[in-house]
Amino acid sequence: MGDLTNIHDDAPVVVDIRGLVGELTDDEAALVRTLTPADLTETATIEHVFDLVDLLATIRHDEALAEYVYAIAPDWDGSIGMLLLGGRVTTAFARYELEHSVPEPVG
Repeated sequence: MGDLTNIHDDAPVVVDIRGLVGELTDDEAALVRTLTPADLTETATIEHVFDLVDLLATIRHDEALAEYVYAIAPDWDGSIGMLLLGGRVTTAFARYELEHSVPEPVG
């Protein structure tokens, strides 16, 4: 993933996330900005921040899921929970297929 970002990012949600999880890579900060709608209420913002913390913790520990999230996020307009669910189902299916694939006979 991207390098740790050393520049100050004025997006309040990025500042909030950094306060909860520590430094973010450039990619993580961009993901946070991408998935954060501009019109959230104060209550919705609090819930959204904790959803983002869960998302970041999850993708930091699962590279396949991270690849899915980074690929889908730019066009995503649903909830973070549904994004994670879709990623988990997709990566679980891919892992299952890899574990149960039968090699083609050679020759």
